[in-house]
Amino acid sequence: MKKVQIEVLLAGVEIGGIKLQPHLVKTTRLVTVDMVCPRASIARKTAAKEVKFQKAKADLKGQGWTERVMFREDVDGHFGFAVQLSEVLDDEWFEKFLRATAKVALKEFRDLAKTYTVGISDIASAPIDALAQLEGTYPGPRTVAQGVLDVTEDMLPESGKAVTVEVPLHRPKLAKTVGRVKLELRA
Repeated sequence: MKKVQIEVLLAGVEIGGIKLQPHLVKTTRLVTVDMVCPRASIARKTAAKEVKFQKAKADLKGQGWTERVMFREDVDGHFGFAVQLSEVLDDEWFEKFLRATAKVALKEFRDLAKTYTVGISDIASAPIDALAQLEGTYPGPRTVAQGVLDVTEDMLPESGKAVTVEVPLHRPKLAKTVGRVKLELRA
């Protein structure tokens, strides 16, 4: 097993089992790719890109290297890819807005509770403060599809060549395939 340097480029993404609303013909989603155990001393490398979709597809073949490159890494034979596809990032902005609005509303309610609970205002407002802090925290975009692929030595391209591998995607906690991510491996 010898070390081989490869480049991993995002070639395309297709999703089919996720219902699209008519106003979501053009969307942006976050594609996150983890390279799992590329070498003995490296457990995981992560890269993410915002990808523009036309309906339920994103074809990146015509785009430049900089827009597509995820990794340039030495690998020792067997390794893997773990891929996650996020919710539409426009929905993410809306969730942030709702969380911020809820936080402000809870703080206003806390102030009102303090006014009417003189003497025990700290005790009465503590749970509301905790809710406001919790509601204002944004965990990041939700994952709507994910998948893994084991890459063996025989799947790697020869020096100066490229191969395309596909990572099947499924909804979290479900087994049905809803799409795929195409990764181009160059040696």
